[in-house]
Amino acid sequence: MSKNRDNFSPKTRDILAQRVAFRCSNPDCRKPTIGPNSDQTKVTRIGIAAHICAAAPGGPRYDENMTKEERENISNGIWLCSDCAKLIDVDVNKYTIYLIHTWKKTAEELATAEMISDSMTSSVTDKNILEFYAICFNRSAFHDPIRCEGNIEDDFKKAIEDTLTALNTGVLRNRDGVVIKSSTQYKISNSKWREKTYAIACMLEALLRKLEIAIKEKQFTQRPDGFYCFNGKDGRDLEHWFDSTRAEVIDTLASMCSEAGINIDRFPRYNRYRSW
Repeated sequence: MSKNRDNFSPKTRDILAQRVAFRCSNPDCRKPTIGPNSDQTKVTRIGIAAHICAAAPGGPRYDENMTKEERENISNGIWLCSDCAKLIDVDVNKYTIYLIHTWKKTAEELATAEMISDSMTSSVTDKNILEFYAICFNRSAFHDPIRCEGNIEDDFKKAIEDTLTALNTGVLRNRDGVVIKSSTQYKISNSKWREKTYAIACMLEALLRKLEIAIKEKQFTQRPDGFYCFNGKDGRDLEHWFDSTRAEVIDTLASMCSEAGINIDRFPRYNRYRSW
């Protein structure tokens, strides 16, 4: 059977595991995948270098357009515990290629954050974390109507991706990949605020999915004056969705900050948008 599969090399498997510190890349799991064995000369391993797009025809998320080299490449792999490796293969509608790539990026960013973070996290409060979140969203990608964005396909997309990564890892980067802010702790303990933070993350993921479709289907064009035009009723509906979804993100964050006694910019440009 292995002859019909485009398997990863041992080196690729090792690098996948090391890049996430031997933890499962599923953000809801993050189980260590290596530990001591009862035999002091051995270790117990429960990690798997799973293919994002299947290694053989008929497998989960198989892409017939990929070459053998692409299937074997590290970019097509993710490190998971044995349970999560099975999980992503039994429900391919839920565990999409996009979602698994998001897991992989988040897990690697999280491993980096843990290496550089201060070990003294007990003094970090929920209010401190909300202050970090407020900084993360204080950028033009969450200020301006979508038609006024400077570069939707690159800068806007990356700003959303980086903000989502910051929520998941506590590390905020600029467009050049430089860390501009980090939090030693980034998970809120208040259950109500934690649910709202999860809702914000889900909205950011939805923004990215809609954006990728809009780019692929060319649902907008950039005018000579730099502003974007969304054509037809479907285009106008999409434009409204992008703006109203980001407004909901900011409103959700602002409600938490208000309860914590944090004053944040409600982004008045959104208020102007709502009056159009």
